[in-house]
Amino acid sequence: MSRGSAVASQAGRALVARGHEVRSAGLRLVAPVRQRAKRAPFVVVLLTVLGVGLVGLIIMSTIMQSQSFVLSDLTRENESLGIEREGLARELQDLQSPQSLADKATNAGMVPPANPVFLRLADGTVIGQPIPAGEGGQ
Repeated sequence: MSRGSAVASQAGRALVARGHEVRSAGLRLVAPVRQRAKRAPFVVVLLTVLGVGLVGLIIMSTIMQSQSFVLSDLTRENESLGIEREGLARELQDLQSPQSLADKATNAGMVPPANPVFLRLADGTVIGQPIPAGEGGQ
């Protein structure tokens, strides 16, 4: 007997002895499972996910379309309020103009001065000769 066959026979005996130990422990070899997964549950799950996705997409599209209408309405309202604001700002400028203030003062009974007098704030000096408004030639 050659040396290689002696080693092989010892390895075979060790495997047999080991197999005997495993069998005595109550364990046995199990054949690999060759059963395929059933296709029906997978197809049902796939169709369910696809259906839920499509329904979600339709709902999201509907919501976005309604929000688009709301946005359009709000944009139109914003434009009309901007135009109204510009008109009110123009009216306010007209009311605050010097000519408008002079007209309101005249209507209230005030008299424009004939000889204006100025006050220098730095030293408190009065520049000009103060004359009462009713006596200034009117």
